[in-house]
Amino acid sequence: MQKHRKYLVITIWISTIAFVGAGFVGWGTYQYGSKSNSVALVGDIPVSLEEFQQAYGNAFEQYNRAMGGTLDEATARKMGLQKQVLQSLVYQALVKNFAKDHGIVVSDEEVQKAILAIPAFQKDGKFDKNTYLAVLQNMRMKPKAFEESLKSEILIKKTLSLLSSDAAPLEVEAFGAALFMADRLRYKVFTADDVTVKADEKELKKYWEAHKEAYMTPKRFKLAILWVEPSDETPSDTEIESYYKENRTDFVNEKGEILPLESAKEKIVEAIRLKHAKKKAQLAYIDLKKGKKSASEERVVDAGDPLFDTKTWEAIEGAVAGTTLKPKIVGGRYAVIKIEKMILPKPKSFEEAYNDVKNDFMKIKRAEALKKVAQKSSENLTDAQESDYVTRDSVDKLPPLTKAEASLFLRQLFSAKKARGAILLDNKAVSYAIVEQKLLDSDKLKEHEAFVKENAGKIKSNLLQNNLITQLQQKYPIEIFLKEAE
Repeated sequence: MQKHRKYLVITIWISTIAFVGAGFVGWGTYQYGSKSNSVALVGDIPVSLEEFQQAYGNAFEQYNRAMGGTLDEATARKMGLQKQVLQSLVYQALVKNFAKDHGIVVSDEEVQKAILAIPAFQKDGKFDKNTYLAVLQNMRMKPKAFEESLKSEILIKKTLSLLSSDAAPLEVEAFGAALFMADRLRYKVFTADDVTVKADEKELKKYWEAHKEAYMTPKRFKLAILWVEPSDETPSDTEIESYYKENRTDFVNEKGEILPLESAKEKIVEAIRLKHAKKKAQLAYIDLKKGKKSASEERVVDAGDPLFDTKTWEAIEGAVAGTTLKPKIVGGRYAVIKIEKMILPKPKSFEEAYNDVKNDFMKIKRAEALKKVAQKSSENLTDAQESDYVTRDSVDKLPPLTKAEASLFLRQLFSAKKARGAILLDNKAVSYAIVEQKLLDSDKLKEHEAFVKENAGKIKSNLLQNNLITQLQQKYPIEIFLKEAE
């Protein structure tokens, strides 16, 4: 079921049109309103809290999967995921209003046909009712709710399909001309060696004052640690052999191959001595927690310090001040850790941030100097290199630029409005002048005709959708029932 779950996620419908009218409501952190259990009302169409929660859950899952399972609620808030989901639901409601006013409906037969075609509901290539119900149960969705969501999606697609139209021959030609435009250039590349930049203490301090928030100390923890050393007993050969048999998969080489007993013996002895000290470490944990014993040391540690492994850091960061953690193995001995307090990041002093500040400031000054010298050079490029005709993908035709640098340069070149100028790259600048231009490569257009037609059609449809949403926002009132959290 999990394999086919992707087929069941109702489309959130975030596309080009999601950028239109993004300012129709102020955004922040929100609490749910209580008006008719809705989060919004668009024209005559309410956006229910249940609909919002379902869409948010789907969006969160998709992003989390794309990010390798690392997405959490804090990150989702920073991404503005709630905003994206609500905005897409509002846009859906706008289209539903339009469909309602123009008599566009979806029949039960259309919904049924769509369900029958979903692979996740099929068994041996055919729809199976038991599979359908089991999959929905696994998703914690009732059939009626799923069918309503599917009906809504079909209605939106059906309505927007009315705006779809193939690109006309002239539009295809215009798109192809822009896509395959070719320029012959005169250009010159400048590097850091071509400029000299300096910075005095006063300039650096002024820059630091304006950018303090970019130079923060790491999050830190003040910890009290009670160390418990491993046992000094020497285990017998019998105990070593027995431990190896039970735990031999713990002793591997760099290739992941299990080490023979003799090669692993030293590590086995260390493990057994730790095992013998475990009870002592547990008693130390109780004593430290109850205040019967004092810590061996107190230290302030940066979050993520390699002193502790990942699991230990997860335990430290997940605990509140005053918590005593159960014994952890740290550097071949046990550590009973008490979290005294968490020290939040704060701006570094000028002295602490000096090296980073200087590096950043010099990088900015160097970029400004490169841009300036390249801009001046573009006015007279008599000593420059000349290229053959280049297009957006001619990344291997602009020496001495690397392919990555040429790609960045060409993207900016074909977006530029001037025939000569300067383009700044990561650590270089290029002055250029367009000597000659070809607007349409007929051979290339013919070679990629299907691709050009498809993408010209998509752009045309997106423009039509954008215009529709703009008009609908003016026609149907939008009320948002979310309160900004205090």
